[in-house]
Amino acid sequence: MPEPAAPAAQHVRVARWRYVVPNAITCTSLLLGLAAIVLSFQADHAGAAWLIVLCVLLDKADGTAARALKATSRIGLQLDSFSDFVTFGIAPACILFAVMLHDPAGAGDVWASGAARWGLYALLAGYVLCACIRLAKFNVLAEILPADGPKVFYGLPSTFSGGLLVVIFLIGDKHGWVWLVRWMPLIAAAFAALMVSNLPLPKLGKRKAMWLNVFTAINVAFGYVCGIFRILPEYIFCAVTLYAVVGFGWGFIHRRELSPRHLDPYAVAPPRQKKKRWRKGFRALRPRR
Repeated sequence: MPEPAAPAAQHVRVARWRYVVPNAITCTSLLLGLAAIVLSFQADHAGAAWLIVLCVLLDKADGTAARALKATSRIGLQLDSFSDFVTFGIAPACILFAVMLHDPAGAGDVWASGAARWGLYALLAGYVLCACIRLAKFNVLAEILPADGPKVFYGLPSTFSGGLLVVIFLIGDKHGWVWLVRWMPLIAAAFAALMVSNLPLPKLGKRKAMWLNVFTAINVAFGYVCGIFRILPEYIFCAVTLYAVVGFGWGFIHRRELSPRHLDPYAVAPPRQKKKRWRKGFRALRPRR
């Protein structure tokens, strides 16, 4: 008597509204990024920068909502990358360009001449391209890296890069530090290099030390307060910079054990056999002569 067939794995159905919640947050962030671009060319540079800070908070919220509702999906991953590219790639570059364009006698004096203006174009275009490459690499590595691997980013996330860039601008604008705002395209170029690097950076998450979890939670909560009420950009800068410096330092020390052996986002994917099976099935349907 033949062995009974094993029961087929049941697909767990998830209510559609659960997917709507995190994706709606992501789309809201995308629209705010577009609004920031519009405000930047209307000379409301500070307002545009604060919208990007709010998008950083929403970027954290959509991932938290997706995990809480058990509604993570591949389309959500792609949608999040599109939103991040606009919000943390294109929008910060547009803000910096608008600042230099609207203040040629102040912060934009260095970039007003012909050769320097082309240098400004190159620096900001390079930042946008590196943000795009960073997000594309993240999507590929999210599929090829094991789920139980190290909980780290490889390179500076575009969220932190765009958020920190506009926070630096807000500090310079708040205190009237024209010298700081003037050289921000060079800071953007440094962040661009960090985005496409493979330096490990630990993700924010639950740690074994209770004091570290409490410290992180308090700083994240206060960061939300600052971002929502548009206060204390200096605090946001100190918190994010401390995380980046300590995280990259720790990642550099442990880079050998944290770096996977095959970190190659350009690897050729194995050929799919689905199309070949369809061809066989089509041939089987042909009438025999």
